[in-house]
Amino acid sequence: MNSQFSIPSIPETPQCSPNQLIQLASNLPDVTISIPSVDKILEAIEQGKADQVSKLDWVYCIHAKAQWDQQNLDRCRKTSVAIWKVAISNLWLQHQLLWRLALYYGDQQKQVLAQSLVESFDIFANSDLVSHLLPVQIIRTLYSRQAGRELAKIACEQPVNRTELLNTIREDLPVWIPLFSKFTEDITPYFTTIRSPNQQQVKWLLSCLDEMSDSQQIKAVNHLLTNVSNDIASNHSLLVDWLRNNYRNGEKWYKLSDPARQRLREWIGGINYADFQKLVNLILKKLDFPDFESKRLCSRRNFWASYSNRFERLRILLPTTSQIAIGYQIQGDVDLLEDDGSDPTEVCIFDFGEWFVVEFFRGRGSETRLFPKNSRNKQILFDESTLSVKRIRCLGGDKHDHEFLWQFFCRQWLANKGINPNPSTEPYTNPTANQLQQRENRLERWKREIEYLERQHRVYV
Repeated sequence: MNSQFSIPSIPETPQCSPNQLIQLASNLPDVTISIPSVDKILEAIEQGKADQVSKLDWVYCIHAKAQWDQQNLDRCRKTSVAIWKVAISNLWLQHQLLWRLALYYGDQQKQVLAQSLVESFDIFANSDLVSHLLPVQIIRTLYSRQAGRELAKIACEQPVNRTELLNTIREDLPVWIPLFSKFTEDITPYFTTIRSPNQQQVKWLLSCLDEMSDSQQIKAVNHLLTNVSNDIASNHSLLVDWLRNNYRNGEKWYKLSDPARQRLREWIGGINYADFQKLVNLILKKLDFPDFESKRLCSRRNFWASYSNRFERLRILLPTTSQIAIGYQIQGDVDLLEDDGSDPTEVCIFDFGEWFVVEFFRGRGSETRLFPKNSRNKQILFDESTLSVKRIRCLGGDKHDHEFLWQFFCRQWLANKGINPNPSTEPYTNPTANQLQQRENRLERWKREIEYLERQHRVYV
């Protein structure tokens, strides 16, 4: 039976005697092998021939410099300075040295670079030709006591978040060193050191927060809320809006500390109260009111200042005359109040968490109304594009006057619904019997007026 495959023949191994090998070697031409040495490279630098040093020689020099230094203690720093000066104009050498220096400081790999090269880095870093380079600035942070904050400062100045920073330096420095993964923790501690942050710095902070994990972000937001002043928050509605959208509702809210939650309430309220205050001030300035009407508006502004911590949200409705007079000087949720024949008035709708408060500024009635926060009331008061005075009054709700001593009784009325003023608010003085009688007389007239308006409005609607 024939085999299907044939076995190939293996050639015989040639037999060579040692004498033949010796004879063959004697006929080879002479070859000079150049072995690099630190001395040769340093000599080339001294002679101004550093450009003739090969990459292989530089690698050997960097590797062997620490051992060479031990045998040349008197020359170690001077020669390292000379190498750094060459690196200023030699981009390849510059990259090699900076990469190893980052490992030396950032990953604690002390063997990658001679101590003399480490200690003379400032000669290179202080040169006007390279001091502005991002890798140089970053390495300077690595040996700082607050390396994380210094790195956060650099990222802010660029401005780039952590991912963008790493993508920028990926080819220049080893991005796996621990500092680059940990400096996220120092972003909000750095931001809180900025006395008056500008809009760009706030946007940088929000970009950094957006890319954090939930646990990192909650820790950062806790620090932010308890270490940034209310003044900074009041100047940056963008920051407050981000916090409100991400933390005011949902499970993240309950992961914040109690002081952080309280501060966020204050920030949101402060921004919204500031819009309300600005509206009243503009109306007083732009519209010609009789004195009693101006005093009434001022008393509203001052009264609600005591509730600024409670302002979750604010909607402003303006009649045509006010909108023309004020123009676009009010920001936020501002709409035109539909003309339904009612007396001209501005209307503010406050979201106080569990309650909506509607404040009519002027005209007959000129009351405050309180509505429970449910989906129907939310849809009408905050989501409908067109609202009128009569439409709001026909929703019903509890109502309170603005007659004599109204502030004292309005505070009690709100407190009965769980709406309390800011903790530092001073109590009102109890009214006298004579004052109570005066109020009762005026209140009767107001009640008749409101009943008349409500009957009219029900017919209209």
